[in-house]
Amino acid sequence: MLELEFVQLGLFVVATLVLNLTPGPDMLFTAANGMQGGAKAGVTSAVGVGLGGFVHAALAALGVSALIATSDIAFDVLRFSGAAYLIWIGFKTFTSGQDMLDSPSALPLSFKSLLVRGFITNIFNPKVILFFVAFIPQFVNPASANLALEIFILGCFVGLTGTVINGLVGVFAGGAGKALLQNPISAKWISRVSGSLFVALGLRLVFIERN
Repeated sequence: MLELEFVQLGLFVVATLVLNLTPGPDMLFTAANGMQGGAKAGVTSAVGVGLGGFVHAALAALGVSALIATSDIAFDVLRFSGAAYLIWIGFKTFTSGQDMLDSPSALPLSFKSLLVRGFITNIFNPKVILFFVAFIPQFVNPASANLALEIFILGCFVGLTGTVINGLVGVFAGGAGKALLQNPISAKWISRVSGSLFVALGLRLVFIERN
């Protein structure tokens, strides 16, 4: 039994790393913020997304995520709210390049704002809820007396590894963005590309299906 538990744990770690290394909305979100705001902005965005992941872990452990996953209304409220938020961020980001050219002294987003953005983006993504409901229970014992605790711990591991990986992506994106932002034309196009990416992520949420 102990050997089987170790095997299950090993499979969970490998599967989690593969999933977090696969480019997805969270990684694209972090990269876009890193490109526009630098490495610190990318890492901060990744931490915000990770905090959202920890909340999802708690909700999954309490059974709340399972209830949301079975509710059409809750699913639609989450995806449309998340989509509206991302599209709004996209339009603001798209125009920020011109604002910076018109007012060079304009300050970039604060780290608190980036943290909140990452958190809200993750919280309002119903696909994350479905992931926690479908993925994590495969690696726990349903008969365990500490089932909720096991789900929470595994969920936190998913969030932690995702934060580290996305943070590294943010650092690399920030390094590239720092060089490009020295040129006003490049800065303008970075804002346009980042803004378009956020809008695309928002539209993606609109058209996703629960299944």
